[in-house]
Amino acid sequence: MKDKHKGHPHPPWEEVRQNPCMLCGEVGRLLHQTMKERTERAGINPTYRQFIHFLSEHDGVTQLDLANVTHLAAPTVSITLQKMEQEGLIIRRTDAKDQRQLLVYITETGRTICEKAREQIRNVEEQTLKGISEQDIQKLLSILSQMRENLIAGRGEKAGHETD
Repeated sequence: MKDKHKGHPHPPWEEVRQNPCMLCGEVGRLLHQTMKERTERAGINPTYRQFIHFLSEHDGVTQLDLANVTHLAAPTVSITLQKMEQEGLIIRRTDAKDQRQLLVYITETGRTICEKAREQIRNVEEQTLKGISEQDIQKLLSILSQMRENLIAGRGEKAGHETD
């Protein structure tokens, strides 16, 4: 049987449009690419966006907390935090309650970068959701949340994050 996708980097649009998982993947890729481009244009390292956003809301967390929330491996988190610390976006301090723990804090420079990133996020969200009613947005959020729960349950992980 001849491969109908041979020579095409992506499946035909009609096939993607008719498959919820494929469409979610396509939208996710486009969102990721758009955010990366906009973030870079604003002078922000796209790798830092998740960390800065989380720290702006939950300052003084462990590297393990950041690994859990970003779903990244501990060594990746460690390297990223080293770079962020060198750029003055975060500082790490020993926990006063447990001297063995290092806690991560966002700096004022980090907060400034976070606000720039949030502005880019707002712009992309506005572009992405243009022409979609509030009722449809709420329905979409509900469906996507259920899909996320299903996927996480299938991986045997805890679905919710109390610190999200």
